[in-house]
Amino acid sequence: MIKVIETNLSIDNKNTIRDHQSRVIEVYSWEEYVEEIKNCKSINRSSVLGSLHGVTIPIESKIENLTYDDFHSLCDVINRFGISSKKLAYKV
Repeated sequence: MIKVIETNLSIDNKNTIRDHQSRVIEVYSWEEYVEEIKNCKSINRSSVLGSLHGVTIPIESKIENLTYDDFHSLCDVINRFGISSKKLAYKV
């Protein structure tokens, strides 16, 4: 198991950050985590620090502009209501 810091940025229609949340989760591997993002899987996880819990990707969302390397990922998440957010992740 590895730890990943996930950060979600809520963006308004003027591309301004309106809110943000970060949590530390555990996943089996970075490669598996990236595949979950690529495939828009909604995996329910709790933070290993603090009390934030929820799904990796909201149900019925789509992913755009995914970029990643061996430690970082960044993508746009558009939920089923058309609301955009940015998801950043960092392998700890």
